[in-house]
Amino acid sequence: MKRIVSILLCAVLLLSLAACGASAPADADDNAPASALELLETVWNSYSEDEKFPAAGGDYSEENMRDGAPGNFSMDDADLLDSSLGFPAAEAGKIDGAASLVHMMNLNTFTAGAFQLKDSKNADKFAKAMKESIENRRWVCGFPDKFVIIKVNGYVVSAFGAEDLIDTFKSKTLKAYQDAKVYCEENIE
Repeated sequence: MKRIVSILLCAVLLLSLAACGASAPADADDNAPASALELLETVWNSYSEDEKFPAAGGDYSEENMRDGAPGNFSMDDADLLDSSLGFPAAEAGKIDGAASLVHMMNLNTFTAGAFQLKDSKNADKFAKAMKESIENRRWVCGFPDKFVIIKVNGYVVSAFGAEDLIDTFKSKTLKAYQDAKVYCEENIE
């Protein structure tokens, strides 16, 4: 009798171990975007029609420019990334992709850039460099009210502009990506 009970217990143990091994742990990156463009599109598509504003995206090239939606931003010209998105040109070697979304009236009204990092371990250093770049900009045509930098699954997203537009963008980004974290959020003086 003991032998039968022992065999049954072993069988139950083996079945429970097999069941545990068959279920994969939930991956925190299931919600990770495939590209910087996808990240901004997901956020922009979560806006209601009333929340949207006249926008464009991309880097002014025929290939990447999009009306009313985010667009890819070429990494071939670090100075253009800097002047358009507040990107620290010295950090160009640390990204694999970039995308943008800007207000059509004025870059200081709203500008967002998403940057896909080659190594997500560099997110804090890259976010710090973004913050310093935005803080040290010489603004033309007035100052934006506020900026925010958000880390999202191997991406760094920056946005500066009118306070209400930045607040909406931040809340939409945090809602769209459960792993998104605000690195910094400051008023521009």
